[in-house]
Amino acid sequence: MMEIIETEFDEIRPYYDSEVDAAIERLLAEPGFRKTIKYFFPNSSFEQVAEMLKNVHTIRDFQTQFIAKLVNAIEKKYTKGVSFNGLENIPEGKGYLIVSNHRDIILDSAFLNTYLAQHGRKTSEIAIGSNLLIFPWITDMVKLNRTFVVRRNLSVKELMVSSMLQSKYIRHTIIDKKTSIWIAQREGRTKNGDDKTQGSVLKMFNMAATGDVIKSLMEMNIVPMTISYEYDPVDIYKVAEQYHKKIDSTFKKNKVDDVSGMRNGITCDKGHVTITLGKPINDELANMPKAANKNLQYDEIAKLLDTKIYEGYHLYPINYVTADLIEGGDRFASYYTAEDKEREIAYIEKQCKYFEGDVEMQKKMLLELYANPVFNKMGR
Repeated sequence: MMEIIETEFDEIRPYYDSEVDAAIERLLAEPGFRKTIKYFFPNSSFEQVAEMLKNVHTIRDFQTQFIAKLVNAIEKKYTKGVSFNGLENIPEGKGYLIVSNHRDIILDSAFLNTYLAQHGRKTSEIAIGSNLLIFPWITDMVKLNRTFVVRRNLSVKELMVSSMLQSKYIRHTIIDKKTSIWIAQREGRTKNGDDKTQGSVLKMFNMAATGDVIKSLMEMNIVPMTISYEYDPVDIYKVAEQYHKKIDSTFKKNKVDDVSGMRNGITCDKGHVTITLGKPINDELANMPKAANKNLQYDEIAKLLDTKIYEGYHLYPINYVTADLIEGGDRFASYYTAEDKEREIAYIEKQCKYFEGDVEMQKKMLLELYANPVFNKMGR
C-alpha cells in the first residue's frame, strides 16, 4: 500500500460525511439550485424538497434520497428507458477503475451510480473537469455526489503536478479504499461518435506507480464501460462545435456553452439508453506482449480498451441507417426495417434544420456521429 496523507487530496476530493450538513445549507440558499429543484420536481414544493435534504447527513443518503430521485425523474421524462448489463463483472470487495466512452457531461456516470445504488452496491467516485464547476453551488452538488476534480487549462508545469496528484488519488481510492472510480477514456465528450482512448489518460493512471506498466495498471482492475444513447441529446451542438472549429481554428467554447451542454444533455430526448460493463481486462493485460517502449505499450493498451468498449455498444436503427447512408449502400439493411429507415432519415433532416452555414458539411458530421459506432464495432 502507498503511504498517503489524506489532506494531500483536499483540493480535488469529494466531500466527507462530516461536510454534508454545511454543503446542503449552502445549496438551499442558492437561487440556481432552487431553479433546478423546481424544474425536476414539479410536483413538490421547494420547501418539501428542502425538508427532505435537511434530514440528509451522509453522502450515501444524498445519493439515494436525492440524486437517485433526480436521475429517475430524468429517465422517466427524457428517455424511453435505461438498460444495464454487466453488474456481475464487478463483484463486491474490490475497487475498479471504470473507463468509459463519454457522451453526456452529467448522465453517463449518473445513470451508472443510480443503478449501483438501487442494487445496494457501493457507488463509484466520478471524475469531472474543473471547467464545468462554473458556480459554487455546482461544486457543492457534485462533491456531495462523490465527484473528484480534474483540473483543466493548466500550464505544462501545473499539469504535471496536477496529474501526479490525480494518479495518487485514483490509486489510493481503488487499491487502499477499495472504492471504484468512473472516468472517461478521453478528455471531454466524443463529438463525432468515434470513441478513442487517449494514451495520456492511461499514463496519468500510472504516474504515481513504480515498476512495470502493465502490472501497475492491473492493480487497478480496469473495467471497460460503454454507454449507448439511441439519440445523442446534444447531437446538433456537438456538430456545431466541430463545424466552427473546422472553419475557424481559433474557435473556443465559453462557460455559457458548458452550462448549455449540461442543461441540454439532461433535458433533450435520448430515446433508449443502454449501459454495459465489460469484464476487467486483467487477463488480456497479463497476456499482452511487452512493447519496445512505454509509449508503444500505452498505445496497445488503448487499442485493447477501445476494442472492449466497441464490443459493449448497443446499436440502434439510427446507427445502421446512417452507416448505410454514408456508404451509399445497404450493407446493414438487415438491422432495420423500411419504417425504421424512414423515421431515422426524417430525424436527421429535422436536426439539419437547426444548422447555419454549410448545412451539407454539418449533415455529414451528424451522419458520422451516429454511424461511427457501427464502423468501430463491425468494421468498415
